[in-house]
Amino acid sequence: MHDACWSLITGRDNLIYMGVCGEKTGGLSVYLASYNPETERTSYLLEVASVAGIPPDNGHATQSKIHYCLLSGEDGLLYGATHCTGAPLGDPIWRPWHCWYNPAKNFDGSKIFCYDPQKDKVIFVDTVLPKEGSRCMAINQKEKKIYGISYPKNHFFVYDIEKRQTEDFGRIGSINPQAIFLDAQNNAYTTDDFGYLIKFDAKRRKLYQLSVKLPGVPFRDGFHNVLYDATPAPDGGSIFGVSWNFGSRLFKYDFGEGPEGTIYDLGIPYGPETDYWKNMTSDHVGGLVFGFDKMLYYAVNFYWEEPVRTHLIRFHPEKSTRADLGILEAGDCKANYIARGAADIHGNLYFADAGVRPTKVFKYTPEYKKKCSSRDIYRNWG
Repeated sequence: MHDACWSLITGRDNLIYMGVCGEKTGGLSVYLASYNPETERTSYLLEVASVAGIPPDNGHATQSKIHYCLLSGEDGLLYGATHCTGAPLGDPIWRPWHCWYNPAKNFDGSKIFCYDPQKDKVIFVDTVLPKEGSRCMAINQKEKKIYGISYPKNHFFVYDIEKRQTEDFGRIGSINPQAIFLDAQNNAYTTDDFGYLIKFDAKRRKLYQLSVKLPGVPFRDGFHNVLYDATPAPDGGSIFGVSWNFGSRLFKYDFGEGPEGTIYDLGIPYGPETDYWKNMTSDHVGGLVFGFDKMLYYAVNFYWEEPVRTHLIRFHPEKSTRADLGILEAGDCKANYIARGAADIHGNLYFADAGVRPTKVFKYTPEYKKKCSSRDIYRNWG
């Protein structure tokens, strides 16, 4: 009955970890699973609701999702946090605003857990924020801090791993950004409702709104132009990202160019330019990940074709050229909505799919032989 893999991360043990989520059916628990590239074996490691002590059939909104909140510590430990919107058992749908004060159906709160895959042991489970889910997170490896954004209140929070305490830094807007990324100094970045970057200064422990802004289509004022996905560039000084909006744009953010960094508009990820509003679900781009050839790979829903199919795109960062590698599919299984991408030490790329059954992750091996150091494949955000 599970229907989505929202989270995908490469562990320090070089396994691929994912959250097997339930979106459309009530009364489910999210599972933590792994894929071993050496043995090609998938293993189910945890039923998170049971670990958290919250039965999925207790009538409340369920611990059925790990959104973009699966993280890999440098010490090999995994951190994850649950998201809300999973309906109670027997209910077709659930919304946090309608059930906030309902003692029988509200969400208990996002549960953050630490798991040691080598010992197959849960180290701890805590509540991040009561009644809210965790949309996306990033990890400051040096200071052992986790940065996150809550839903539905859209608060920026910091979880101290050693103290096991959450500090709430307040509301950043109305529309949840879908990603947080970090620079080399472990400062965190996300966006407000109009695409302006919000920076959390790790030293000053303060949020700042920057003047740099995500690119968007010219016929809109920028509302809902929030960050969807981002991946570190091979140069170590920039990230490539994509917006979550009507008319998604690909961009590069250079941390060191200018006092607040510089954003470069790289245009539409693929396909025709748009001059009208369209379905935001169909116009989807996600799964950004660099291959060992230093090319950027991501998935694009071809909304301008019928039926709409998800294609894998290769982007050349220096030439700004795009190549359609074809429909992302394996046998009869076709991709629907790619959420995140990851890579292993052999250069294989992985793309987590959402919105259809069965749950699936696609594996793609580009035609290259170059190897890179293992640190290049790790990402400090979900």
